This record gives sequence, C-alpha cells and structure tokens, in this order.
Amino acid sequence: MSQRSAGIVSVQRKGDWCLRVGPGGVDLNRNWDEHWQGDESFGGDTNPGRLPFSEPETQLLKELVSDFQPTTFLTIHSGTLGMYMPWAFDMEHLANRNQASMMEILKEVDQAHCECPFGAAGREVGYSCPGTCLDWVYDKLQTPYAFAYEIFYGGDLESLRQRWEEKMELPDASQLQAQNLAHEHFKDMFEDFPSSFIQVHSETNATKTSSKTITGFACFGAFNPATEEQYRATVENWSGAYLDTVSKVSEKLR
Repeated sequence: MSQRSAGIVSVQRKGDWCLRVGPGGVDLNRNWDEHWQGDESFGGDTNPGRLPFSEPETQLLKELVSDFQPTTFLTIHSGTLGMYMPWAFDMEHLANRNQASMMEILKEVDQAHCECPFGAAGREVGYSCPGTCLDWVYDKLQTPYAFAYEIFYGGDLESLRQRWEEKMELPDASQLQAQNLAHEHFKDMFEDFPSSFIQVHSETNATKTSSKTITGFACFGAFNPATEEQYRATVENWSGAYLDTVSKVSEKLR
C-alpha cells in the first residue's frame, strides 16, 4: 500500500520479503550524490528519490561515514554472489585510484571465499547503477579502498561459478567485459530476484513488468539463508572474507 502526502511517498508493505525500497519508496542505493540520476526511466525498485540524499537513512549514513573517514569501505548486499569495486555509475569506467590494488584484493579474497564474478560493478553487472554509496565514498571521501560484496544467492550457482572461472583464466581480469551479468546467459537468474546491483531491465526499459511474478516468502530464500546450517556457513565464510579484505588493505597501506 502506498500513501502520498505533500510530495512524499510512504510505502507500507508489512511482511513483503520482496520489498527493496525504504519507507519513502526510494532505493537507498540510488539516492547518493554521485552521478545521481532522477529521471523517470527508473523503475519503482530503483527509484533514486526526488533529490540526492532525500532520505533520512542515506543522510545518516553519509554523516557517519564522513565523520569516520574510513580507509576501507564495504557495502554488503544479497540477491547474487559478486565482489565489486568502483565504478558502478556506468559500464565503461574502472576505478582510477588504487585500481590494480583493489582488483588484486578482490581476486584473492574471491578465490578464497566466493568463486563468483568480480570487478568494476557497472562493467560486471552490465547496467549503469548511478547514485550508489560505493561510488560516493570512493569519490567524495577519497576512500582508498571501496568494495561492494553480494554475499548470498538462493538459486543455481553454476552460472556464477562459470563466470568466475572465465575471469580467472585471464591475466588481467578487468578485460573480460564482453559477457557480463546482463547477458542473456544470466537473465533467467535475476528475472525474479534482482539484487541491489543486478536488475533485469536497463534503465530505459525498467518499467516493464517481469515475465514472472513472485510474492511473499519466495523472496526470503533468494536473499537470505533458509536454514540454520546455511546461515552459519554464510556468516562464517563472509566474516572471514571481511577480515581477509581488511588484512590485505592493511598490508598495502604500510
């Protein structure tokens, strides 16, 4: 149910495991002032808001991270498995600062903990993702190391593993961009369960309705471990990945 008052949209869908926007109907990972785009081509699930930092959640996190001034920033999501670095705002650019160092860390941590796609977020997923915290922290705060980790996917992992194997075969993993996660080969994986970075349709086609429709608890298993054993394994694995990431960053900053 949506309620509109004084130009503010309030989204109230209690118990809706498929909901990815905040109470204001805004995708918080499109609401940052970094190549922010507020046009009507974005669908409801990727609504960037009426202005950058229009939402109290992004305002609060901006204040916290600005005060802290981190040397390492990790933004954690679920809905697929992937390990990304800037840039997310388009599909062409790779981070300029610490490019080789960040790619090296991703490659090593990925091999130990994920065996999933890695690289520049926009290039890898095959969609422009303007207005993300990943890009804002990297650019505006000049944070040396900024990463986005997608840590859980409740579907078939074989295609993701194949993508990782293809990248590992290249001497320079950043060069493999011809087939990304927007390719038809991966489309069915995300038709129902787009993550914070993966979306089924491009921005210019975002308002189309998915060919499949899911509701209720089906989304829970796509974004969250469904058993205690799966939950504990996910927590243990990715806690190790976070610590490995920080350790490798520390070595490079010495």
